[in-house]
Amino acid sequence: MDHLAANLRRLRTARRWTQAELAERAGLPRATCAGLEQADTNPSLASVLAVAAALGVGLDELVRPDAGRRWFKVTPPEQEDYKADAGRFRSRLISPIASKGVQIQTVTLAPGCRSVGRPHPEGSQEFFACLAGTATIQVAEDTVEVETGSLLQFPGHLRHVYANRGPLPVQAVSTVVLHLP
Repeated sequence: MDHLAANLRRLRTARRWTQAELAERAGLPRATCAGLEQADTNPSLASVLAVAAALGVGLDELVRPDAGRRWFKVTPPEQEDYKADAGRFRSRLISPIASKGVQIQTVTLAPGCRSVGRPHPEGSQEFFACLAGTATIQVAEDTVEVETGSLLQFPGHLRHVYANRGPLPVQAVSTVVLHLP
């Protein structure tokens, strides 16, 4: 409940409501709503739910840090590994699971690697940034060489294949921006 007072005040003022207007819409006494906007308050769950309903937001919107102050740290044990092509293709999801609409992965392509990419939903875009080596990426019928320092953007829902035809490993970062309905 550390963030309740600030979130409530932010949401109420964004609607240009007074505390009295919020209280009326929530069916609560004005003093109760005023108390909810004070730090160190210990409100009843019924009061918080009534205010959330009046504002048209979920309970989580009232009690979590506001979006401008949220941050997520993902430690190595929380990151997900994926391997393909007998282990010659490795990717590690390094973005937070809580990140809706974006996936960031480190990618390593061993020499001789050829791995078919997992298709993403229609409307997604993939950004493949090559940090070392030269990757060969086939997108639908086109084949593109992506050298160190280059970035390839392509529609992620299209069939795509990652390959390393060179003698040295390829290191890259892949960012997929998902299309959300």
